[in-house]
Amino acid sequence: MVSLRLNNSPRVPSFWGPFALGAVLMLISTFSEPIWQNFYIVRGTAANTTVKVGAWGACTALRNTTGVNGPTSWCSDKHSGFDYYVELNTTGVQQFPTIADDAAILGTDAPANNRALVIGSGATSTYWLHVAAVITGGLACLSLIMKPSQLGSEQSRLFALQKSGILTILLAITACILSFVCFIVEIIVAIPARNKLNAIPGITGHLGNIQWFSLPSSVCMLVGILSVLLRSTVQHEYVDL
Repeated sequence: MVSLRLNNSPRVPSFWGPFALGAVLMLISTFSEPIWQNFYIVRGTAANTTVKVGAWGACTALRNTTGVNGPTSWCSDKHSGFDYYVELNTTGVQQFPTIADDAAILGTDAPANNRALVIGSGATSTYWLHVAAVITGGLACLSLIMKPSQLGSEQSRLFALQKSGILTILLAITACILSFVCFIVEIIVAIPARNKLNAIPGITGHLGNIQWFSLPSSVCMLVGILSVLLRSTVQHEYVDL
């Protein structure tokens, strides 16, 4: 059997507690608009309507629903790598669409000379990094409960990596880096989108909240990783996975 070992085992609460919390934060925020209308990249407010643009589409809603009978919010279909435009209203008060029409909500049906691009498909496609971070974090958590024999024979390197805990730490480090990269990318995408909304008369733009899950996620993961790599080793303390 190949002999590999960390100085400390990752199968301790100081690792899996913070790391699992970080993985859950990333997982929850992945279900952004229009899947779950609590997480979004950027938000715009007009006279009586609001739009929230998420990683997979957009939703609009009435800000004041007093006396309204029927729907008060409308969402686009789920998209990967979509463009989001705002149709410019030059004859009255600026509003976001209040109909259940995919092209209207995303603004793609507006004339090219009467719409403003807020987020392009290249920017929204980057949110697949978020999914990659979730998957990698999930694999790191899964590796904590998998037996080495489930990954190969005792002579295989994968068996040794799993038994030693190195596989878990490698996956954890990858997930942590991806989570932090997600935070950077999401800020880079959200700030220009907010500024473009603010540049449209009658609309106020606001940053979303997805990035505020990515940052604490990477911090929690890092805390767990450092608890293994920097913890002093007591003789006979190590426990193989």
